[in-house]
Amino acid sequence: MYIKRKYGGSLLIDRKYSVVIAGAGGVGRAPGFVDVLAHGLFEKFCKKFQVEKVESGCMKVGALTQNAFPPYFYGFTWSPVGVATLYLKPAKVIRDYRTVIRASLSERSRIMIDGVDYEEDLTSGGAADFPEVLAGKTRDPDYKTLRYPGHYEWIESLLKGIPRGAGEVKKLQKEMEEMIPMVEEDLVVIYASVIGKDANGRLRSMEKSYRIPPLEINGKRLRAIQATTTAGLVESARLLLSGKYKGCIQQSNIDYDDFMNGPFVSAIYR
Repeated sequence: MYIKRKYGGSLLIDRKYSVVIAGAGGVGRAPGFVDVLAHGLFEKFCKKFQVEKVESGCMKVGALTQNAFPPYFYGFTWSPVGVATLYLKPAKVIRDYRTVIRASLSERSRIMIDGVDYEEDLTSGGAADFPEVLAGKTRDPDYKTLRYPGHYEWIESLLKGIPRGAGEVKKLQKEMEEMIPMVEEDLVVIYASVIGKDANGRLRSMEKSYRIPPLEINGKRLRAIQATTTAGLVESARLLLSGKYKGCIQQSNIDYDDFMNGPFVSAIYR
C-alpha cells in the first residue's frame, strides 16, 4: 500500500493492483482540521447534554500575519489567487436548519478570541461537508474567515471598482498584489464552537481555539500555514494506512479522538 497526495487530499492505493482503497479529500487546515474539530465538538455536545439538535455551530480560521498595518491590515501568507477566490465565490451555510448559498463577505461581524479582536465574514470553501452533515441538526452553522479589523472594509473599497463576472478573481488578485506584501512571519488562528440548550432547556456552549505561530520541526522551520496544513494531511494519511477506513472519506467520517490525538496533529495543534 502507499499514499498519494492529490487535490488537497490523500489516496490509499494498492500497489499490486493500482486500486484506490480509500481516499480523504480536503484534509488540510480548512477544509480539514477545522471541520473535524467542529463536528467532534457537535457530537461531544450532544452526548454530554443529551440532545440531538443545537442552535449554532461555527468554524473560523484566519491565516494571518503577526502584525498588520493600514490600509489593508493584512499580508499574504499563501496564494493571492486563493484569497481572491475566497472573497468572490459564494459560501455554503445553514440558515434555519436548511443548507443555502450566500454571497461571500455578506455577513461581517466582530469576535474576540483569546483576548484579541478580529473581524469575521463568510467566504467560500472551508465548510466541506459540514453543512450537509448538520442540516436539520443545527439552526445556523457556518464557516467564516478571520481578519484583523479594517481589512474587509478595504477589500470592499477595491471591489467597488471591479466589475463582477468573468475575470473578477484575477482583477482582485492584481489589485491586492500591488499593495499587499508577502510575509514569512505568519500566524494561524482557529476557532470552533457549538451553542445549544441541554436536555433541561439551559443554554450551553462548547468551544476550542488555537493560535499557532511558525514552528521548528526536526531542525527545520515551518511557517504556521505550512505546519497546520501539512499536519491534517499527514494525519489523515496515517488513518487511511491503519485500514480502518474504506471508500471516499469526508471530514465527518474521521474519528475525532484518533485524529486530534494522532502524532502529527497533536504535535502542531497544542
